[in-house]
Amino acid sequence: MALSEISISIIGSGNVAWHVARRLFACGYSISCVFSRNISNAALLAEQVNAKATHTLTSIPTSDLYIFAIKDDAYQEIISNFPQTQAICVHTSGSLEMDILGKLSDNYGVLYPFQSFSKDKLIAFEKVPLCVEASNEQTESFLMKIAGVISPIIYLLSTEQRAYLHLAGVFASNFSNALYVIAQQILQQRNMDFKMILPLINETAEKVNNLSPTEAQTGPAVRNDARIMSKHIEMIKSTDWSEIYQLISKIIQKQQAI
Repeated sequence: MALSEISISIIGSGNVAWHVARRLFACGYSISCVFSRNISNAALLAEQVNAKATHTLTSIPTSDLYIFAIKDDAYQEIISNFPQTQAICVHTSGSLEMDILGKLSDNYGVLYPFQSFSKDKLIAFEKVPLCVEASNEQTESFLMKIAGVISPIIYLLSTEQRAYLHLAGVFASNFSNALYVIAQQILQQRNMDFKMILPLINETAEKVNNLSPTEAQTGPAVRNDARIMSKHIEMIKSTDWSEIYQLISKIIQKQQAI
């Protein structure tokens, strides 16, 4: 069977489900069904990919591939009520072990797109790394072909490697964004626009395409400029922000000393 002829059901309607389903559909795959406990959300995504929408597991049609793109804490309930199958079942989580799907099928694996997704922002999938893991060679071959259609950047990773990649992503993306929120609030408190700092954020991110993060590091902590750091701490009114400033400054100095 040609890959374009396989039937796919999407289990979930959140950000990852939204982008993965639309990407597969755009690449010529047939999406049979979109499942979500919230039928309105299922219908919104199903309309995008010409699929059936359902909010009951028993209404999901027989498919060749089931892609689970749901919250990590929802897997146990969904899997316990999902029928066993010989079809391929994959999840899209960075932190869950692959074997969580072993109760459903002998043919299971992972298609983990390593990117931050929002429904209202288009994603350039040709730049998105896809992490693949499979329960057997046949399933791995199948998933590698599908992954290759979605993105040219593919990594075969174990469950342990994927978990550490997810952890690294939390530091690099989620924590960085939390610091952007603090920066935005500092600027707003003095009637300045967050857009003023965007060129700096973009330049910092761009640097690590050519330099190691350690080499790209700048700022008063690197220079060990105690006067500036003390002044900054005096300016900070929030105890939490002050602790963050001092802790990260110490981390930067230790990193530079290695």
